[in-house]
Amino acid sequence: MAEELNPFKIAQKQLDMCAEKLKLEPAVHQLLREPMRTLIVSIPVKMDNGETKVFTGFRVQYNDARGPTKGGIRFHPEETLDTVKALAAWMTWKCAVVNIPYGGGKGGVICDPKKMSKGELERLSRGYVRAIAQFIGDEKDIPAPDVYTTPKIITWITNEFSKIKQYNIPNIFTKKPLSIDGSADKKDT
Repeated sequence: MAEELNPFKIAQKQLDMCAEKLKLEPAVHQLLREPMRTLIVSIPVKMDNGETKVFTGFRVQYNDARGPTKGGIRFHPEETLDTVKALAAWMTWKCAVVNIPYGGGKGGVICDPKKMSKGELERLSRGYVRAIAQFIGDEKDIPAPDVYTTPKIITWITNEFSKIKQYNIPNIFTKKPLSIDGSADKKDT
């Protein structure tokens, strides 16, 4: 029963069915069953009470055959690696089907942003990008917001990444506020 509810197992079964219908080459089918890269990172964060809490984060780069991977960052208390892997797989296929030159990526951190202060969220956001910085970039992997990652969080992440690289890199993250070279969204237009 648990396997039936595992999002990554569901994604793999979907791929298997499509591969059979398309008579996909076995080597390509096997390559697409697993992510190209899976990062699991530990993010120590000094909490407001003075204690340090270690959060677990993920970044999955599923396939970059069509271009840099791209996908959101999720902050959620029930985040799982299998959910992140499934979402990265689906992003890969979605981009391929509509001929967008990106591969699929997705990230997540197991945390409850609703129970964290602004300072704790900022320290977590900056810590997450420090942990994955060597694996992202506009020609590698382009993160974006997703569940509970607000434009403010993306601003902190963009700022921290620019500090790491020692120059301003606003194009590495999508869905930033207009004030830091973002583009207008529905409410801004």
